[in-house]
Amino acid sequence: MIKKFKTRKGKLQEGLGELISEGTLNVDKVIELVDVYEQDNLDTIDKCKRDKRLELVKINGALKQTIDAHGPITKVLIGSAAKRIYGSLLLETNKKQPKTKVSFRYVLVGVVLGLLIGLLL
Repeated sequence: MIKKFKTRKGKLQEGLGELISEGTLNVDKVIELVDVYEQDNLDTIDKCKRDKRLELVKINGALKQTIDAHGPITKVLIGSAAKRIYGSLLLETNKKQPKTKVSFRYVLVGVVLGLLIGLLL
């Protein structure tokens, strides 16, 4: 199996399996494998924390915009704050989606084929 598609647990199991099959199983090598496993876990946790921090910054910015525009947030203005927060979070998700490009070559080929089919019929 390709290593880059394995889970962290799968990589740990494979590493331990290799050590057992080679007969070179010792405490130091097992500790090295577990350290790699733990570092992968810590990296994943850090990534999740970073994503959460970015979302909190966006929410804070939207709330500040609402306060600047309307003053203190009251029950009457809660809808405006919600719209601004929703907009700030939605704008980021729209940026992540790749935009599709329409190639001029395909349009040109389609027009030419359409004209040829039209002339033949």
